[in-house]
Amino acid sequence: MNLLRHVIVFSILVAPFAHAGDKPSGVGVEEGASKDGKKPEPIAAQTLLEKGRASGSLPDGMVIRIGACLGESEGKAPGDGVPDELRETWEFTSRQVHRVVIEDSTEKRESRSFDTNGLCQDLLEGKAIEIQARNGEGPEVAFAGTHYHRGSRRIEVIWNGATVLDLGETNGAFLMLYRESDARAFGALYERLASQARAVFQANPGEAE
Repeated sequence: MNLLRHVIVFSILVAPFAHAGDKPSGVGVEEGASKDGKKPEPIAAQTLLEKGRASGSLPDGMVIRIGACLGESEGKAPGDGVPDELRETWEFTSRQVHRVVIEDSTEKRESRSFDTNGLCQDLLEGKAIEIQARNGEGPEVAFAGTHYHRGSRRIEVIWNGATVLDLGETNGAFLMLYRESDARAFGALYERLASQARAVFQANPGEAE
């Protein structure tokens, strides 16, 4: 399976939680039904993340999903640790991190215990809300902070089954890139999250749940 096909499959599967009729990403989704039976008020991504930061825990029903399918790396010297392709998908839920393996349009998960209490702060400090606004400066840049030139990367926050924050960049079958300042912030935030997941699985190779 070539990289282009992986990118297409990745783009389809990386957000399986959004359902028809959901609010557009970042607009806000409804909170639980109120006691008086009135229609619940929408909650914005920033409000949800600030609640999580204040409480020091990942809000109930919240999933953070990140993934990358990247290729066409710069020609580095053998043994420098830079793979020709990067394919990974991770999910964070309350007290767990999950490695998601995508094969032929299906997903398999491996889960491990993980302290997710600081992830809302990571997203806010990493300027997730500002990146979503797309008010960055400079020329468009693909995959800042990496050696790759084609593929996709994505960060998605889902709450109670609906997407409240959706950040991503693609340079492949179609083009969707950030301006340089946002691209660098997105790349740093992606690595901030992904490095935590990678470390858990590298440190505990046999501890599957």
